[in-house]
Amino acid sequence: MPSWLRRMLEKGAKTTQSNRITSDGMLSRHETVENETTGIIPVLAQLCEQDKSIQRAFFCSPKVSHIFKMPREGGFCGYRNIQMLVSYIQGSQSTGHEQFSGKLPTILELQDMIEKAWDMGFNSVGRVETGGIRGTRKFIGTPEAQALFTSLGIPCEANSISETNKLRGYDALYRNIASYFQPAFSLDGNDKKVITTSLPPIYFQHQGHSLTIIGFEIRGNGSGNLLVFDPMFKTSPAIKRLVGTNAKSSDPARLLKAHRRGAAYLQKYKVFEILKLSVPDLEIYHNP
Repeated sequence: MPSWLRRMLEKGAKTTQSNRITSDGMLSRHETVENETTGIIPVLAQLCEQDKSIQRAFFCSPKVSHIFKMPREGGFCGYRNIQMLVSYIQGSQSTGHEQFSGKLPTILELQDMIEKAWDMGFNSVGRVETGGIRGTRKFIGTPEAQALFTSLGIPCEANSISETNKLRGYDALYRNIASYFQPAFSLDGNDKKVITTSLPPIYFQHQGHSLTIIGFEIRGNGSGNLLVFDPMFKTSPAIKRLVGTNAKSSDPARLLKAHRRGAAYLQKYKVFEILKLSVPDLEIYHNP
């Protein structure tokens, strides 16, 4: 890892402070991190309500933040997706939140944590395969995420999904993700178009890239889409402007496009890996 990159990662993304008036009229200090956006899932849920092509949509917990790469940082997507799962753990105060001292671990800290997990014997073949990752730009994937969370006592389960003689790989993936959200469908009573839940987001890997799955939608024609946070891309300014508002758009599909991954994208890959955190007691949230 070049020294300039290490310094950039040690410094972290730019943060700004601002004052906001709370609902009870009090003034509060608010910190914004340049490569993190909170409050997106309620916006996406409202846009799905307005998109007439959508029959049903399901979202994970709104506590997860979209975290994306800083300029010039390179291929650290795996770390950014781990940070997104950690943002959920912290925001929901779920199992293991005390392991993160109230802040997101940096990429360099995550490297140390993964190396420590290997020292403890969790998926330690990863060290053999990579030669070690501390202070490097080497890619990590699902086994490293699993090693980290398991070593911290955070229950999780990793699975590989691939095509069979009877089922295309992405169809098998759709079934798995739809099944993950199925309990919310049953609990809700089947009468809402868009359901936001307390479920954790899902770490999602395919060849060459990883993303965070935050939802699943069924279109009127019966096709499906994954709804994702992609660490390769910044949150769009149009979405950012809608955070905290009663989001309305004359063209919701255009705003949702960056967060949708359908068959055209997924059919390029034959094998997928996912990592799911343990599911807490399921809750359904009312969308604005």
